[in-house]
Amino acid sequence: MALSFGIFAIGIVICCMVFYLLRPTISCKQKKQIGVSRATAIYLDEKGVKMLIDEDLGLQGKPDMIFETWILRKYIPLEIKSGKLKDNEPHLGDLYQLVAYFILVEKVYGKRPPYGKLVYANKTFKVRNTARLRKEVIGVMHEMRQMLDGKKKVKCQSDYMKCKHCVCKDTVCEWTEGI
Repeated sequence: MALSFGIFAIGIVICCMVFYLLRPTISCKQKKQIGVSRATAIYLDEKGVKMLIDEDLGLQGKPDMIFETWILRKYIPLEIKSGKLKDNEPHLGDLYQLVAYFILVEKVYGKRPPYGKLVYANKTFKVRNTARLRKEVIGVMHEMRQMLDGKKKVKCQSDYMKCKHCVCKDTVCEWTEGI
């Protein structure tokens, strides 16, 4: 009897772990939600506030807000966007910006944020800080630096819908000058 209960308990623990690992990286709420529950704002992007800098990666930025949770003292960056979205996915450039803030918060404060929030006028996205997203952003930064240095040429075609929200728009891409 005790053996079967032990196997049952192990099965429940394994199922819980699988559900935890398979939870979505990005979740969406259909309303604007500024703030983090049970947390205090410790950083606001205002004039005179210091820039967050990671010299090793050559990365710097100022998130709109950083919250510190009351109990576990976790840091949660929040980025506010003025536009509205039709889709239930954030713009890729905005997502990369939030992930860059994950990297900066960890470097400057020594605490890895478990998630962050992207707040649009009509939707709020909670984005988990995953190794996959961080690796993707660091890879994009590396590619952009190679493009800026002239070490990498990218073949691209001008497409208004694809270029409209591209992270390379008005920076390293020759096609988006008129968009």
